[in-house]
Amino acid sequence: MNTKDLIQLNNEKREQLTEKNSEYYGDMLVYIRTNFNKSERYTEEVLLELLEHLLQAQEEGRTAKEVFGEDPKAYCNDIIGEIPAEKKTNRLTFVFYIVMNLIGVVGITVGVVGFALHYFFDLGSGNISIPLGSGILIIVTDLLLLWLFITIILKWIQSSTFKEKQPKKWVEFLQLWIICALFIGLTLLVPRFMPDYGSVFHMSFPTVILIGAVLYIISFAMNKRMRIIK
Repeated sequence: MNTKDLIQLNNEKREQLTEKNSEYYGDMLVYIRTNFNKSERYTEEVLLELLEHLLQAQEEGRTAKEVFGEDPKAYCNDIIGEIPAEKKTNRLTFVFYIVMNLIGVVGITVGVVGFALHYFFDLGSGNISIPLGSGILIIVTDLLLLWLFITIILKWIQSSTFKEKQPKKWVEFLQLWIICALFIGLTLLVPRFMPDYGSVFHMSFPTVILIGAVLYIISFAMNKRMRIIK
C-alpha cells in the first residue's frame, strides 16, 4: 500500500467517527501532517494507526479526549518526535520539482504577457533581455521566499488547531490575505530592485514560452510518475 492509498483509507475510515471525535482527530491529523520535514509515508502510517485505535475505543464508548488525553498538542509533539525525517533524496526531488515548476510557470506567464503586449498593443521590443547573474539570483531569492511562505502558512495552519473557540472566518481570511499579499508583493519587488550584472541573453517571447512549457511538462511528468505532490 503506497502513501496515496494510506491517505485514501484514512479519509474513508474517518467517516465512521462521531462528530466530536472527528473534530478532535482532525486537529491531530492537521497538526501532524503539517510537519513537512518528516517522512510522509511513516506519518500516514502513524495517523492510520491512531485512527484505528480511536475507532476501537469509540466502539467501547470512549471519546478521543479519553484516549489521547486533555493535551492533544503535547501528545502530537511526542508522536512527531518519533517520526523519522524524510529521506534526502526525496527532499532533493521535491526541490527539483518545485524549481522546474516555478520556472516553467513564470516563463509561460512572462512569455504570454510579453508576446500579447508587443504584438497586439505594440508595447515592448518583442524579446526579453536576461542578465545571467541577476536571473539566477532572482530565482534563488524567489525560491527562498516560497520556502518562507510555505513555512509560515503551515505554522499558521498549525496554530488554528486545538482551539476551543475558533476565530471568525473573516479574521482568518484577512490573515491569509495579508500573508499571500506580502509574498506576492515581495516576489514582484525582487526583479525590480535586483541590479543587472552578468552576461545578457536575449530571447524572443515565443522562445520563453517554449522553454517555460518544456520545464512545466517535465515537472508535470515527474509528479505523475513519482507522485511528488499527492
